[in-house]
Amino acid sequence: MQPKKTTLDKVDRQIIAELARDGRRSYREIARSLDISEGTVRTRVARLQDDGLVRVTLVGNPLAMGVGVGAMILLRVKPGFVRQTANALVTFSNVRFVSLSFGKGDVVIQTLHKDVADLHHFVSETIPEAAPEVVSTETLQLAEILKSSWTWGDWFEYLHSDAQEDDDPPPNEAN
Repeated sequence: MQPKKTTLDKVDRQIIAELARDGRRSYREIARSLDISEGTVRTRVARLQDDGLVRVTLVGNPLAMGVGVGAMILLRVKPGFVRQTANALVTFSNVRFVSLSFGKGDVVIQTLHKDVADLHHFVSETIPEAAPEVVSTETLQLAEILKSSWTWGDWFEYLHSDAQEDDDPPPNEAN
């Protein structure tokens, strides 16, 4: 589902940040922490989900779940076949991220593998079979992940750090 173009207000961003910290929290707990009604939280979460803006899900620790090797793979593709190639790669269960890109790669993917041999097979056999328009690859084996953040509150804080909140009333001016 393609998300609708929507402007998130401060309350929407706060609710998303709370859910990103712990998606198991009840609407009542979120409402208390934000000093708003439980109904407001419930209605807004439903709207955000219906509009395709958020999905509450689980993020696991790949290393703790048996992933031996992670990689970022940059793929150069014949002109005119970039989207088709990306769509072919979306179908693989070990492909965790697919993006169209500029620069060294036309398509960038993140993959998970049991071991280095599995990664090698994926790059040398699976990709050419599934996407014959790929003309070259550059594989970056991930050695250690120092940050993999999905806490949207951090992003909202960064995004709005230099600008006054649009939905906050202006400060009272002394006459």
